[in-house]
Amino acid sequence: MTEEENKLLTQTGPGTPCGELMRRYWQPAALSEEIPLGAAPLPVKLFGEELVLFRNEQGKLGLIDLHCAHRGADLSYGRLEDGGLRCIYHGWLYDVNGKIIDMPGEENGGKGFRDSICQRAYPVEERAGVIFAYMGPGKAPPFPSYGFFSVRRSHVHATKLFHDCNYLQANEGNIDPVHLSFLHQCLDEAQIAQRRTVPGSNATDNKLLAEDIAPTIEVEITDYH
Repeated sequence: MTEEENKLLTQTGPGTPCGELMRRYWQPAALSEEIPLGAAPLPVKLFGEELVLFRNEQGKLGLIDLHCAHRGADLSYGRLEDGGLRCIYHGWLYDVNGKIIDMPGEENGGKGFRDSICQRAYPVEERAGVIFAYMGPGKAPPFPSYGFFSVRRSHVHATKLFHDCNYLQANEGNIDPVHLSFLHQCLDEAQIAQRRTVPGSNATDNKLLAEDIAPTIEVEITDYH
């Protein structure tokens, strides 16, 4: 792969081809447990954009630009009040859609003037313990109807991992079966590994990984609606 091809596939910042493609799909932004009702605003960085995720007093979620439209103050230090997120610098109040609903330092709360300014904001959906964002142009597409998004909350578990690499490097590991037999094989099966038997077999997944060091991958093309 050339340097140009690598950049084309892995750079996802604003204006990049891959970034524009990925913004056209719902993308995970945070876990629900990171921002329960009453929690402080959460700074997040998605596709090179600095944003802040917050939940107002009514439980509604908002994902807007991290820096206040007034003087660029960090809104993750803002206060949750009056149905929105208030900047602690001059008190500008944003709702979950990025609309300014109060400018306390301006006459009549900035009424009239504040309608001409809107903070960049993205729609969000909360499903199965995960908060997703749509950062693309136009109206957001329908949210995917995968089965695990509609089951009871007690039947799903969401987790979040940090990888110091780009998404393509991480995905390369996901589709690499050989490394499982070496990197993820426990030479001495601990009690927890011994309890993880594979359905339909008395063997543990650890034992099967050790025996099959050159697995094959079969692909079945399946329609999904």
